[in-house]
Amino acid sequence: MSFSSFFSKQAQKPSGLFGRIVMANIFDIGNAYLNEMVNDALAIENNDHVLDIGCGTGKLIRKMVNKISEGYIEGVDFSHSMVSIARKKNIKQINEGIVKIVEGDFDSLSYQNESFDKACSVNTIYFWPKPEITAKKISSILKPGGLLFLAFEDMQQLQQRNLNHDVFRFYTLEKVEDLLYRSGFRAIEIISKTKRKLKFHCVIAKK
Repeated sequence: MSFSSFFSKQAQKPSGLFGRIVMANIFDIGNAYLNEMVNDALAIENNDHVLDIGCGTGKLIRKMVNKISEGYIEGVDFSHSMVSIARKKNIKQINEGIVKIVEGDFDSLSYQNESFDKACSVNTIYFWPKPEITAKKISSILKPGGLLFLAFEDMQQLQQRNLNHDVFRFYTLEKVEDLLYRSGFRAIEIISKTKRKLKFHCVIAKK
């Protein structure tokens, strides 16, 4: 297996020592700016119920949980390595019942309809095997008027990296908008920011 394929698969689902150490650090550093964008855009309220899809090391959950005392935040990730790290980072809030972190594939897990006020996902859309199924499921678990915050890097800069295109699926903003409209969302706002010549997007979709 080429390093490009190995790294891309680790980015999709970190595992082993490389996943626990190398990819965890890459995620914490590489996702930091997008996490800040999403955290600001979420405008968490005290009693919000929030789902973080592909929560990785749980750093965004740590940021969100500081703003709630009566709400609830759930993270889900299908990487055992990431779930273990995320649980350790949020152990106090997990013990208090404010946070729950689940290991599993979001598409396969059972959720009650209209049970979350907000959902977010940072740098995961590239790996959704069936994007319409995932987007429709997110729509179904959001309450009426609920919001999805979907953050990702600009397609052009991703294409310049040595990534395996069989693992990564690249999206333009237009493709993301079309996917969300077809999946039951009715209003979309786009936040785009640039940092050191790198471009990042956060698409906010309303159910």
